[in-house]
Amino acid sequence: MPEKIEKLLSHKNVEVRRQALKDLRKRKSDLSAVISILIKKLEDEDWRVRKISVEMLLDIKGEKAIKGLINTLYNEDSANARNSAMEGLVALGPEATSHLIRAYKGSSADVRKFIIDILGESGDLKALPLLLKALEDKDENVRASAVDHLGNIRGNDTVVKALTKILKSGDIWVAYSAADALGRIGDAKVVNSLISVLPQEALREPGIRALGQIAEASTLVSIAPFLKDNSKTIREETVKAIGQFFLKGIPGETIAKSIKKALGKKASSILLPNTGSNKKEVRVAASLLLGLLSDKKAISFLLEVAAEEDYHETIVKALVFICRSMPEALKPFFRIKDSYQRRVACEIAGKIGSPVFFKQLVRCLKDEDGHVRGKAALALSQLNDPKAIEHIKPLLLDEYENIQEEAIGALSRFKKWLDLNEVISGLSDKNPTLKRNSALLLGLLREQESVEALGIAMKDSDVRVRMSVVEALGAVKGKRALKFLLLALSDESPEIRRIAAIAIGRIRDQKGEGPLILLMRDGDIWVRAAAAEALGNLGNKKAIEPLLTLLSDKSGFVRTAVIEALGNFKEEKVKKALLKLLNDRDAEIRSTAVESLVIFDGIAQDILPLLKDNEWSVRKKVIDVLGKFFKDESYAYLKEVANTDEDAQVRETAERYLGV
Repeated sequence: MPEKIEKLLSHKNVEVRRQALKDLRKRKSDLSAVISILIKKLEDEDWRVRKISVEMLLDIKGEKAIKGLINTLYNEDSANARNSAMEGLVALGPEATSHLIRAYKGSSADVRKFIIDILGESGDLKALPLLLKALEDKDENVRASAVDHLGNIRGNDTVVKALTKILKSGDIWVAYSAADALGRIGDAKVVNSLISVLPQEALREPGIRALGQIAEASTLVSIAPFLKDNSKTIREETVKAIGQFFLKGIPGETIAKSIKKALGKKASSILLPNTGSNKKEVRVAASLLLGLLSDKKAISFLLEVAAEEDYHETIVKALVFICRSMPEALKPFFRIKDSYQRRVACEIAGKIGSPVFFKQLVRCLKDEDGHVRGKAALALSQLNDPKAIEHIKPLLLDEYENIQEEAIGALSRFKKWLDLNEVISGLSDKNPTLKRNSALLLGLLREQESVEALGIAMKDSDVRVRMSVVEALGAVKGKRALKFLLLALSDESPEIRRIAAIAIGRIRDQKGEGPLILLMRDGDIWVRAAAAEALGNLGNKKAIEPLLTLLSDKSGFVRTAVIEALGNFKEEKVKKALLKLLNDRDAEIRSTAVESLVIFDGIAQDILPLLKDNEWSVRKKVIDVLGKFFKDESYAYLKEVANTDEDAQVRETAERYLGV
């Protein structure tokens, strides 16, 4: 190696060292010497230098690079080097597996643990025998690491049995990890084993946590008594675990019954202190359990938590459970200062559908917060009371368009009480917003009597009104609607032409075929793509030749739409055209062609070469097609991809179809 390069690689300035590595990449130097330098630079004090070294080693790959990284695991003088080597070996995935398995035997405890961590992170199933063997390692840290990684492997009875054995082994340190691992796997067959370790104080916490993750209703009776445990940690873990049961679909009545049986009349007072915990998970779960006990105090706690996106769905479900039996308890919260909580109160009222909330919801239609107004309109539509119609109508002219849309949706649910002529008259109003929203409402009502009026509104000077009219005609459907949609194909607005084309395709009337073929020459790519999509939906063989011609379109977006459309025609000339596209330069084109070929028999062999495609998205698409439609004949290929593909998403997709 030139002396100049060596000096630069040792320079005090980190940017000089980084540039030296980049220059080294360009040189046609001895590969062994380059690998040695890169391995040495894994010890560099600067993470950016180490990162470049790892990236270059990953580019080189091969046995020498892998062995160099594995040897670095023995470097006790540099934690940086070890960590960088582990990062590189994980990134190499299956390519490094066999080397790591061989290196495991005879290594020090530290290195054995590193190897188990690397293999566990890479997710290569070829390493499973070694992970199982590591459960018997003489070093408890190695055993614990193996247990932890085995907890990420689901659907494997051998793994479950091995972890269950560890759980009962008496080795508390590793058994603790085994309980957590079994919880993550979630196999209901182990619940009795987990219950059996609850009397052991050291295993109680992971045992309760695991039972919560599995959430078998029959185990509630074993967990609930720990809500009054002397240990605060155990009480909090139990609260969280029982909360998981509700998240996983166990009925609230079942959970409440178990809590009451374990705690008696003191249930609420025992749970209440947990709502003040400094741990969010505990606060949320405790509020949830209080709610399941029909404790009114829980409503305010739950409404506060509902603002958290991660908990919203669960909290709403719990509030519905509480307020369905005592709807009056929710009333005060429609006037609460926090606008988000008012929104949630409206949402709960709508899900319960009780007439008790009518006045509160009508008042909320004039709330200063737009979201509250919209939620109130939707909630009123669930009460099935036609008196709400007149109160909701003003929202058709709300300052916010999304609130207008919610009002339209709400009014459409009052279909049997609405005056259709009054709605139609809105198409002639001077206000373009009312005209637009009247058209959208007519689309949701889907009444043929509105078609002629919508057709007349097609002449409106406002583009947005015409767009809404076309959307409405597409929703109403029928031959009369088709007549006006065909006229819309010549509208000056490309967006209207696009919407009309899609609507015609959905109506599936062959009268639309000729005009749609002409539309494939439109100057707008979105219109051409829509025309192709519509012709595919119509399924008329006369469209095949025009579609094949459009495969030469300059726009990749249009070509993709054409390929998808051709997937509706099981014709030999279509198959030949699609097979040619498997070699296209555009990855999206190749991927779409693979998907469109599924209608043809025996194409598995034709798409197999794309398992080596340089784009992971194409390989994943091939796996999806093979797994869904040709699983039996492609099993060996799916297995190979699951073990060797460099991309984690592709491997995981193959594993899913293999049932791993």
